[in-house]
Amino acid sequence: MTNKIIDESLDLRIRRTHKLLFDALKSLLTEKAFEEIHISDICNKAMVHRTTFYKHFEDKYHLLNFLLRQIMIDFEEKSIVQAPSINSREYYINLIRLLFEHMQENKKLYSVGLLNNSSTIKLLKKLIIECIKSSLESNVANGVKLTVPIPIISEFYSAAAVNLARWWLENDTPISIDEMVKYTDTMINRLDT
Repeated sequence: MTNKIIDESLDLRIRRTHKLLFDALKSLLTEKAFEEIHISDICNKAMVHRTTFYKHFEDKYHLLNFLLRQIMIDFEEKSIVQAPSINSREYYINLIRLLFEHMQENKKLYSVGLLNNSSTIKLLKKLIIECIKSSLESNVANGVKLTVPIPIISEFYSAAAVNLARWWLENDTPISIDEMVKYTDTMINRLDT
């Protein structure tokens, strides 16, 4: 995962501190649930004083928000590189693939730290909603007509993505990513066939 969320115009010491804190939280999330992680755990792991943490972040939720936003930025960048001009359906299918691939690569991060707590699930869902809304708004700006309002589409697909991914991990990834993507595509587009 890149660190583009860390603004490169910031002082090198600030960027270093942010990176240390991001890496510490990410590492801790592979060991225990987010709710069990304390600011002191993050600071100890990052070797950063607690007062330094609070100079940069309000609380651990603020830091988590930045970490999850970085994951979403990475998804967006990969999505654009893989298919620069795609329709809403293809965008969503691609987003599902990227989510499953990231979860498979970071299984402990998700199964231990992120997908076992309602507040982290809610935040992840919120970020996916933002990605979907952004894509749909871009499509509408390019002349695509939608019969359902964007907030409803975004809410529906984000909840489906997070819940499906959670089920997939909880059941020890019993179905391949390709099959999951194919089934998702079928459910979205060809349910009546």
